[in-house]
Amino acid sequence: MNLDEIQNLWKKDSKIDEVLLDEASLKIPQLHHKYLTLHTEYTLLLKKKAQELRTLEHRKWLYYSGKAAPEEYEEQPFEHRVIKSDVMHWVGVDEQIQRVEMQIDYYNTTLSVLNEILKQINQMSYNIKNAIEWRRFTGGV
Repeated sequence: MNLDEIQNLWKKDSKIDEVLLDEASLKIPQLHHKYLTLHTEYTLLLKKKAQELRTLEHRKWLYYSGKAAPEEYEEQPFEHRVIKSDVMHWVGVDEQIQRVEMQIDYYNTTLSVLNEILKQINQMSYNIKNAIEWRRFTGGV
């Protein structure tokens, strides 16, 4: 499930039926489980991707510093001589590294959205309670 699908799902799930507040209240634990499961999945994906980045950075460091064995080259041997202090610059602009970093940023953004959704789910019971109290107040009860 991608970020757009999560946002569209939340758009549907966040609506509270003003008439059936009791059903909305009973739905809160199910919503919490649903989005907590997604949060857990994305947390694990992020950790896996972070490990992949560390491994890739090491391989690219070996490649750009000229220390990789010829059979380890994924592409042609790096023809340039790079001083030691510039190797991390070359690693940082490598397309594979940037691709993995973008995936990590995407996972972080998705986790941020899921955190906000979980906060809203935790607030739902208070919102429902306030709606009920407001109805009692305006109804004269």
